[in-house]
Amino acid sequence: MSRPLALAALLLAALAAMPARASLVSRAEHCLATYDLPCAAEARDALAERRPDDPDSLRVQAKVAFYEGDYARAVAALDRLDALGVDTSELEARMPVRATAEAARDFVSVRRDGVVVRFSPGVDRILADEAIDTLAAGRRACRELFGAVPDHPIVVDIYPTASRFIAASGLPPEAVRTTGVVALSKWSRLLLTSPRALALGYAWKDTIVHEYIHLVVAWRTDDRAPVWLQEGLARHFEAYWRGLTEGHLQAHDQSLLARALKDDAFVPFEKFRRSMAYLDSGEEAALAFAQVSTMVRFLVERGGLGVLPRLLDRVRDGEEPQDVVADLAGEPDFAAFEADWRAWLGTLPLVAEELAQVPVVLEGEGDDLASDPLLAGRPDLARFVRLGDLLREAKRPRAALVEYAKAEPGDDAPSPLLLAREAACHEDLGELDEALRLVDQGLGLYAEFTPLQVARGRLLDAAGRTREAVEAWKAAHDLNPYDPEVQRALVADYQALGEEALARRHLRYARILATGGAITEAEGESPGDPPDGSGG
Repeated sequence: MSRPLALAALLLAALAAMPARASLVSRAEHCLATYDLPCAAEARDALAERRPDDPDSLRVQAKVAFYEGDYARAVAALDRLDALGVDTSELEARMPVRATAEAARDFVSVRRDGVVVRFSPGVDRILADEAIDTLAAGRRACRELFGAVPDHPIVVDIYPTASRFIAASGLPPEAVRTTGVVALSKWSRLLLTSPRALALGYAWKDTIVHEYIHLVVAWRTDDRAPVWLQEGLARHFEAYWRGLTEGHLQAHDQSLLARALKDDAFVPFEKFRRSMAYLDSGEEAALAFAQVSTMVRFLVERGGLGVLPRLLDRVRDGEEPQDVVADLAGEPDFAAFEADWRAWLGTLPLVAEELAQVPVVLEGEGDDLASDPLLAGRPDLARFVRLGDLLREAKRPRAALVEYAKAEPGDDAPSPLLLAREAACHEDLGELDEALRLVDQGLGLYAEFTPLQVARGRLLDAAGRTREAVEAWKAAHDLNPYDPEVQRALVADYQALGEEALARRHLRYARILATGGAITEAEGESPGDPPDGSGG
C-alpha cells in the first residue's frame, strides 16, 4: 500500500473510532451522574482497553476510580494526564482527588455484607463493626421504604479529624463550624467525621443512615431530587432503621418550628436550594431540616409509606418535585400543600420552650462548658459552675449545689451540663430519685447530650435497675464510644443480664481503648484498599 493510502486508512480508522470513544465517554459520564457505578466501571474498562493513554480515557479513569474510592488509581490517572501536558485543575476543582488521597493516606479497612468501612488505624476500629451493622439495617429499611437500593458496595470513609474530613469533602471549613456538617454523601460514597473529633461525640449511626438515604434517593431519581426533598427524606427516616417510624424530631427542632409558626418566620426554600451547608447559622440550618422533615412526615400521613416509591419514580421521570409531592398528598398545588402543612404543624404537641442549639465544639477546642448550649455564651453564669465544680471535688456537694443554683438561667431553658452537675451532687448525697429527676428533665430537652446519658446510666446502676441502665449506657456509647467508663459499664451490665456476646464485644472495645488500638494491629487489619466491586 502506498504511503498516502496508508495514511488515509489510518485516518479513516481514527475517525471510525471517534464516535465509539465519544459514546463511551458520554456513557461513563451519564452513569456517574445517575449513581450507576457498575455501568460507569464497564465504560471505563472498555475505554482503557481501547485507548489507555487517551486524555478522555484517563479523565474517565480518574473520575470512576474516585467515585469507587480507589484514590491511588485516581491519582495515577491524573499523574498520567499531567505528564501529557493536560490541565487537570478544573477536574480537581470538582473532585478533590489528591486532597482526598492525602486525607485517607493511612486508612485500613473492614469489609462485610457489601459494606467497606475505612478508617485511621487505632481507636476508630471501635466504629467499624457497628457501622457495618447499621448500614445493613439501613439498607433493609431503604429497600422497604423506596423499593430498591444500589447493588454496588457501600464505601464509608471515616476521617479521624474535622480538618481531614473538610479536605476530603471539598466543603469550606465554615460549613462545619456554622451549620455542623460532619458527614456527606457524595461521589457515590459516604464521608464521615469520627465522633472522637467532636467534644461530646454525636449520633453517628443515624448520621450514616441519613447519608446513605441521600445516596439511595440520588440513585433512584437519577439525581433529580432537589436538596430540600433529599434532606426531608433523609432526616425523617434517618432513625427508621432502629424502629423510630414516626420520624426523628429533637426537642430543639420542635422549639424552632413552634417559634417559626408563632412568628411566621420559616426558612425560604430558595435559601437551601443548593445545599444546607451554606445557610447563615446552625439555628437556620436546624429549622430548615425540621421544615423539610415534617413535610415528609405530613406527606406520609396523608398518603402512607406506599407513596415514596411513586414519588421517586415520578421525580426520576422528570416531573416537578413540588407538584408531585402536592399531588401525592391530595393537594391541588404546592402552595396548598404548604398551607395545610403549616396548619397541621399547629396541631402537633411541639416543645414550645425556646431551646438553644448545642454548639459544635471540636475536640481540644474548649472545656466542657463550651459544649453547653447556655453556658457557652454566658461567662457570668459559667463562673458559678466552675466554683461549684471545685466544691464538689472537695467533697462538699451541698455547698456546690448553692453555687450551681446561682448559675440557673431563670426564664431561659435550663443548661443540660448544669443539670448533670446538680444530679451528681444529689447522687453524692444519696438522693438518687432527685438526681434521676434532674437527669430525665435534661434528657427530655437534650436527648443527645452525652454527659446526661452517662449520668443516667450511673444512677440506674446505683438503683439496681440494670436493664434500664444498659439503655442509657448504650445511648452514651452510640454518641461517644471512646469513654472507658461507658465500655466498662456495658461489659458489667451485659454480663449481669447474661448477654455474653454483647459483653465480649464491649470488652474488646475497652481493650482497644486501653491499648490505643494496638489490639487491632495484632489482629491484622486489612489495608484501606478500594472495594472489589463484588457487592458483598
